[in-house]
Amino acid sequence: MELLRLSIRSTQGQIGIESPRGKHNITSPPGQLDIVSPRADLQIRQPQGELSIDSSAAWFALAKGGTLETSRMLTAQYEQRIMQTIGKLAQEGNRMKQISNSSNAIADLAAQAMTNKQDYLRVSGRASNMNVKIQYTPRPVEIETTPRHPEINYHVSKPEINYIPQRAKIYMEQMNSIKMWVSSYDLYA
Repeated sequence: MELLRLSIRSTQGQIGIESPRGKHNITSPPGQLDIVSPRADLQIRQPQGELSIDSSAAWFALAKGGTLETSRMLTAQYEQRIMQTIGKLAQEGNRMKQISNSSNAIADLAAQAMTNKQDYLRVSGRASNMNVKIQYTPRPVEIETTPRHPEINYHVSKPEINYIPQRAKIYMEQMNSIKMWVSSYDLYA
């Protein structure tokens, strides 16, 4: 027996899409850094040192000393001169009492008194390089520092991003179709 057969063949449609990549433009400007560093506060104080000069011994050596020092010196010399004079008078008295000596004691003592030089009283001190006494007392330097902290500020600059999209190209790559036909068909063959 012959039958008819209906055959249907279809093809699917295919769409082609070409999508090129978009373009990115990214610009990142540098951030802004502000640094303010104030100067530290520095205070220096130098107190004056103390200088003391004692030149009284130098003035005394130049016979320009004070009245009290000159009086003490003359008093000490007078005491010494008195003791020397007493000793000399005692020697002269002993010389005069020597009867056994044939020479004239008074004439000898007078001649001796004429030839002896008499020492003058001294009114000045001894000269020395140590007569002027200098003493200096330094004062320490006072340094005070007050530090100042720097101020740091950073301003961030936002990046600039631009995206330029590309147009997608869409096209039909394969058209869809349906094909139908009828053929004869033998069931027992």
